[in-house]
Amino acid sequence: MAAVAVFVDDAIRGDLPAVCARTGEPADLQVRIRQSVGGGIPWYVWLLFFLGPLGVGAFVLAALSAPGTEYLTVRVPRTRASFDRERQLGLWRLTALGTGAAVPFLGAFGLHTSPELWLAVAVGCFLAAGALTWALWRRSIGVGIDASRRWVTLSNVHPAFAAAVQRRESLTVH
Repeated sequence: MAAVAVFVDDAIRGDLPAVCARTGEPADLQVRIRQSVGGGIPWYVWLLFFLGPLGVGAFVLAALSAPGTEYLTVRVPRTRASFDRERQLGLWRLTALGTGAAVPFLGAFGLHTSPELWLAVAVGCFLAAGALTWALWRRSIGVGIDASRRWVTLSNVHPAFAAAVQRRESLTVH
């Protein structure tokens, strides 16, 4: 997969070439992607919890003084088929999570035949949900913004989409 930088206004408006960012085929719809791009609590601040009560107090102070999470919403061209496949994976993930949460209750209150079987099914469902989450994460298009706040980097896109954007950027000057 590839990465490409686009002007922030073009990314927000969806003014990008009509090439699917996932497959490189001609796009027939635009999908909004909302991703956090800054602010919030940095990951390393969570390590303060290991310092006990004093660390928890420092964490609370850091959390109160940290800026709120900032989000960027961009519009990316996609094909209906690739979008539907991704949405189907998301539905399977939710089904696996729901089944994994419901199965132990069925084993506890419903059929008392073999609690080990119900537990094994629940663990299998949670493992499947984890694998589907990982697959969706690997397929997702990354959105980042540079320090000047003028350029958005779209990562994990198809090379044909990146080439189309670069051709278009070379023709226009912002």
